[in-house]
Amino acid sequence: MNHISDMVWGAVEPSEMPSSRLRLDFGLRPAILRFNEWAVPGLGGAFFVRQLSWSCMGLRLAHELNGLTTAAKIAEALEALAGWIVVRQAGDSRVEDDRVQGKRKFKQFSSLSFDEITRGGAYVTVPFRRAATRALPGMGFCTEEARFSALTLTQEGSELAESAMSDAQARIRMVNWVSAGTDQISRVSEPLRKALVPQHASDAEKALVKKMVLGDERRAVLASLLRRIPVERLADNGGREVFLDGLPDAAMRKRMRTCFAFEDLRTASLAAAQEVSNEISGQALSSTQLAGRTEIAKRFEKLDAASSAVRELLDSEAPIEVTDFCAEQAHTSLSHRVLSLCFRIPMIFSVVGEQIDKGVGYTTDLISDEPLGHPERSEGGALSVPRPILRLKRLLLETGERFEHVS
Repeated sequence: MNHISDMVWGAVEPSEMPSSRLRLDFGLRPAILRFNEWAVPGLGGAFFVRQLSWSCMGLRLAHELNGLTTAAKIAEALEALAGWIVVRQAGDSRVEDDRVQGKRKFKQFSSLSFDEITRGGAYVTVPFRRAATRALPGMGFCTEEARFSALTLTQEGSELAESAMSDAQARIRMVNWVSAGTDQISRVSEPLRKALVPQHASDAEKALVKKMVLGDERRAVLASLLRRIPVERLADNGGREVFLDGLPDAAMRKRMRTCFAFEDLRTASLAAAQEVSNEISGQALSSTQLAGRTEIAKRFEKLDAASSAVRELLDSEAPIEVTDFCAEQAHTSLSHRVLSLCFRIPMIFSVVGEQIDKGVGYTTDLISDEPLGHPERSEGGALSVPRPILRLKRLLLETGERFEHVS
């Protein structure tokens, strides 16, 4: 959305950036991680069942292969293989499933080997495995460690891996594919497809994930509120207050209120950056010229309001990154605030002095970086709601949890 010191696969070419979840975190990544944990403790970036299964399978197989390769490489390769299977089976049809990455890259592959997907010609910059690194210990599938490959599966983590690899034929094929390195898979058996593709997560996997999600009292409270309150209502103050009133203690309410305000700040920042992008689409402009544009002034007025709301809620536990960001957008001229925001996303904007031009990653339609998927799309469009709440609901929906307001 990035934040974990592990391997990054490949380089994104400028022409691919609009579809590659371009990073627009405005230098707030540490704050985003902190507020994500405040919003839904222990969830990390998990939003679908197989995201967790792939990771546990990687850890399990790495142990069985006695250090032949790392757990991170195996988990990412299984994720890649699953994506390739979906893309290849779709043929010329477009793959809409956001649990599948590398849609454009995989159309070029008629076969896939473990070595090529882990060393060169990589298909994605941020695999879903990364987002699961925090979720695995947070949900009780692994012991707590800083690096993914150092994680140790708990009994529940081993059970999740075994549930996904319950078919002996599929398991042997995975082990042989990883062990051989250069072995090319060109035809996929039905057992292997079902063991990997996201839509085929088994009932056993779903039941276990649901149990572990709801096993934490704080997550269980949030789930109970989401059963009664539509996510759409959390984008307005009235719905938020109802949601906040349902939280059990003052500390949890204060943290959640800060998370909502921070999400408003992120939304306002993206909207302001989008307007700058619109204005310079024809030619480079100075920050003074931009400050004189009506739509720029409107967008930055909303950003100022969102920044003020966050500042009022910050305390000694607040991440320094968000404190600094709010300070940049306070009590300064509009032209200075425009420059400050553009400096924070150098891939989009090239800033020389007061001149703002297109950067190497410029696009007319900015996309918020969300390597953890876009669960908000299932709720009818982008919402100013903390992503972890959206991810929690989506994950529970896949496990069979019922929400009264879902048709």
